Amino acid sequence: MKSSGTLVDTSIWIDFFRGNPSVKILLEKLIAKDEVFISGPILYELFQGIRSPEEKKQVKEALLSAHYIEIESNDWEEAASLASHLRAKGSTLPMTDILIGHLAKTRNLEILSFDPHFDQIPGIIHRKLSA
Repeated sequence: MKSSGTLVDTSIWIDFFRGNPSVKILLEKLIAKDEVFISGPILYELFQGIRSPEEKKQVKEALLSAHYIEIESNDWEEAASLASHLRAKGSTLPMTDILIGHLAKTRNLEILSFDPHFDQIPGIIHRKLSA
């Protein structure tokens, strides 16, 4: 099944803002197609790493083109169930990655990331870039 967009993980945004040419080209193409999504955990991770007002302005302007995914109360419950299921199989992933993976799966979005954690979440489309 084809995804309806791309949930861009924090690691990709960081490389984008650092000027990584291949990431910049890829993300600009997705932005031009209006296919970029973002969620609260990704925003949090991005904003907590900002070091200057100029960086903050740059990040906020770039994120204007992204569709924001609201996290509903049932998302928290379902993400917790997913975490429990994965832990029973021997995989303990960070809460943010579980939540991002759950959001991607339930919204039919692929995840664009450098992070191998997403490979462990069943049922998601993960386009993992090499660092």
